[in-house]
Amino acid sequence: MIDAPHCGLSDAQVATVQTACASVLACYCHCADSRDHAAFAELFAPDGVWKRPGMVMRGRDEIRRFMDARPTGHVTRHVCGSIHVEVIDQDHARGLSYTTVYRDPAYGGTGPAKLVQPQMVVDYRDEFVRIDGRWHIGARHTTVVFSDQA
Repeated sequence: MIDAPHCGLSDAQVATVQTACASVLACYCHCADSRDHAAFAELFAPDGVWKRPGMVMRGRDEIRRFMDARPTGHVTRHVCGSIHVEVIDQDHARGLSYTTVYRDPAYGGTGPAKLVQPQMVVDYRDEFVRIDGRWHIGARHTTVVFSDQA
């Protein structure tokens, strides 16, 4: 993770913010894959915005409804990496991460799922905000870079 020398924080404070924001990204993937949509929505600020190709969701309720509408019976894994967090100040940061999404829509629920090519690789550009001591996604912009539907 890259230091942000002009944010007015010590190196240790910057590292703490970067680690907290990276943890939010890991939780995002875990909650999506475990279908814990309530916890997923709570990762966003109350007025959080999620921009995906062809749609924009505003607020936790809208984000949760979107997640609840995902097909059941699919097994997914969101593998997040190349996380870069730039600390703006003690309550704000922005980040870029890459996520590879694997999905097996025919998963039968027993044994390992069939390994297929990734469904997509996306860039996430995030604005993080700290509210009451906890870090949240204030805004997320999703860009599909590779797709099995291209």
